[in-house]
Amino acid sequence: MSSAHPELHQIKSTLRAIHESLSDFRPLAVRPPILDSSTEAITGSLDSESTEDAQWLQQESIPGVKQLRDSVKIDLDALEKFLDDPNSANLPKLSTNAPYLIAVWNEVLCGPASIVSILKSFPLAPTDHPSNRSQRQRPAQKINSVKVDVVADSGRRWIRVNTIKNARILAEFREIDSYFTDSEDEDDSEHGPSLAQKEFDNSVLRMGRSLVAAANTNPIDTSAGPEPPKVTLRLTRLNPSEDDPRISQTIDRLRPMGIDVELGERAPSDLPPPIRTPQALPSNQLVPTANINLDLSVLIALVSDLTHAPLPASVEEAQLRFSAPQRIRESDPLHQFADTATPARALTSQIMQEMLQEMGRGGMFQELHTRLLPLLPPNGTSPLQFWTTAEAHERFMRIVTKIGGPGEKQRAEILFSAPDPDSAPGAAETQFWAGSRYPTGYIPLLPVRVYSGDRPPLDGPPGRAQFFRSMEKTCRDILGQESPAAAPQKGPEPVLYSNNGYRRNPDSERATVVRANARLTAHTVQSMLWGAQHGWTTLTANKASVKALLREIRAARIAGRLAEDIPSEAEDPLEVVAIWILDPRSLAEGVRERASSQRS
Repeated sequence: MSSAHPELHQIKSTLRAIHESLSDFRPLAVRPPILDSSTEAITGSLDSESTEDAQWLQQESIPGVKQLRDSVKIDLDALEKFLDDPNSANLPKLSTNAPYLIAVWNEVLCGPASIVSILKSFPLAPTDHPSNRSQRQRPAQKINSVKVDVVADSGRRWIRVNTIKNARILAEFREIDSYFTDSEDEDDSEHGPSLAQKEFDNSVLRMGRSLVAAANTNPIDTSAGPEPPKVTLRLTRLNPSEDDPRISQTIDRLRPMGIDVELGERAPSDLPPPIRTPQALPSNQLVPTANINLDLSVLIALVSDLTHAPLPASVEEAQLRFSAPQRIRESDPLHQFADTATPARALTSQIMQEMLQEMGRGGMFQELHTRLLPLLPPNGTSPLQFWTTAEAHERFMRIVTKIGGPGEKQRAEILFSAPDPDSAPGAAETQFWAGSRYPTGYIPLLPVRVYSGDRPPLDGPPGRAQFFRSMEKTCRDILGQESPAAAPQKGPEPVLYSNNGYRRNPDSERATVVRANARLTAHTVQSMLWGAQHGWTTLTANKASVKALLREIRAARIAGRLAEDIPSEAEDPLEVVAIWILDPRSLAEGVRERASSQRS
């Protein structure tokens, strides 16, 4: 190593270590406690870990980490190029942005948990306040945003680094003094208005005022209502004990603004080791709760002919199960079977998924059997209970009544029926599993219970993991934007067919998307809310809605709306499954019977 510029070699070593740490820096949250048992999850894990489906549940990265890492890399490359030059010993020391980048990284390491963003700009209403004007700018340049280097403490704390030196602020003071001198020499009406300050000001004070104004413009939600984030200004290279009393005066004027002023760089002994990506538990160690919250999509799957009927023996048989015979299609000049083609294709795709699941770890009931039966006590008294919302129950019965086959309708009625004291023990179980490829009582489903009331109470049970609390608050915020009298919201584009593969009837279709996200319906968010409030596993076949809800939770966390939701160190949020995703199963018995009758 060259002996020239030893301080630059030290900076290079520090930047290299920071760049390596930033490459694996994801302390925001571990993989959410979501169990994906869908066919896509199986094929995605088998085919390529780089597929979108294999990545959507991975650990989150903090916004701004990539920007900081790229900035560090730019300075690191410039330093290496300079120091590798044999003639660098004869060149002036390279100017670098490293002191600022190192100071920002140190604040990331030392800032109060949890860090939610880095190098984030916050909007600020433009102002013409004369104290925010550059001394030589006229008219004033309006500031539209303010950069915050580290947003910490789940959004409660803003940290800004300023690396101004005494020499630089003294130059500002000399410039200010020169205006006063010029003003005294030219104190007459012929020379127009003076540029001399009317009150004490400098760039550090202007930065402080901008930060406070932006904090007031961008409050965070807390249990006590909206509050502005607290502001910390770290002045790494400003020494108030030297040169000019106006440096101390500057610091003294920052603190009454409500700014926490920190002087000097972080001591090496104060720096903790970089936070590494936390390891999520393998999916086979995630445990569902004994109470299972069911949404509408799973209620349909529980009674679907796809779930119960014997599987096709081959791909060819699967393709024929729901399709009209070739002779019928060829003799259809008026295309009267056109509306059955889309449902047939959708159901064929689902039965193929069912076959793939059976060849893997088993279909839906096999998966439930494997994961839920270990929760049963040795004495055989089932602690398993299945729950759903009143709205999901009502929609489910309406759908089954309209398009369900005889067996599907019978299962739907039995699913919610209370035990009949006049019937033989196990009669309902026998009826529910009649005609199923699974034995009677394979899963102790009956009866599915319905929550009382439209919304769960505000006070959830103690001991829920952080993800449940975040999920509950996000669901309540989404539903809070809805108005009972609001007009139905349309989705991003017209949808001709429902998830069941049948053409939608605009006169009877009442499920509307929420204002917050066009991929979420109110009844789906309602179902998720009940599960989150109780701390129970929510079983769903609607992966798109789960992805949309996760995006809303992440956005709420980054925006600071989950600021009061900080886990304790003793908490293990990944033991319990919060959301369990299955493949969708549509009501298929009617289509299968119609296709069968056409073939006979």
